[in-house]
Amino acid sequence: MKTSTLLKKTIRTASFLAAILLLISFNTNKIETEKNLEQSNEVLWKTKNTLMQYNVIAQQEGGNIKKDTYVLLTIDTKIINETNIDSTIVFSDDRSDPARNPGNPKEFTSIVDKNMKIYWSGIAKDPNSNAVIKIIEIIRKQDGGAEILKKTFKDPNKDGIVVGKIKNKKVEGFEYYSVKFSITQGDLITEFEVDPKLQMGLGTD
Repeated sequence: MKTSTLLKKTIRTASFLAAILLLISFNTNKIETEKNLEQSNEVLWKTKNTLMQYNVIAQQEGGNIKKDTYVLLTIDTKIINETNIDSTIVFSDDRSDPARNPGNPKEFTSIVDKNMKIYWSGIAKDPNSNAVIKIIEIIRKQDGGAEILKKTFKDPNKDGIVVGKIKNKKVEGFEYYSVKFSITQGDLITEFEVDPKLQMGLGTD
């Protein structure tokens, strides 16, 4: 009888100790898992931060990463006419600092990279306007300066957008060109031209 009781106590004690050891092991693994997760998150955050810094530095150094350029014409469709074109159109793109490259058409220079593309599109200044703006064509000026554009064509996937293909070689200087576009408001369609310019960026060799 005593032997049976002692055996039961021993089994209960062993079971209790086993449960404690299992609990300790679980907590230890949990702590290690949490540590590993924290370390992984820290590495991920540092990687993202490094990539962001790299992109900023690349842009500040003139764009050492080649990329396409997207140009947008924001047009005051309510008052635009042949005499006030330059004051009713604002140029912008995804490569420029507005403080250094104001949106006046004649003063605006789009930076492009060799063997990449440039896209032109237009929108109305008034977000509630029903005017439809389409870029018709890009025309090289008679005294166009540097020859940066290889060719231009209408975007087959998006109506009203014109795409330019940049030459696959470094070209110095400015190319002067015209953007011809139309504004459709009801049954009225008007066409205008504005004269910005292009310059090739540093890009990668």
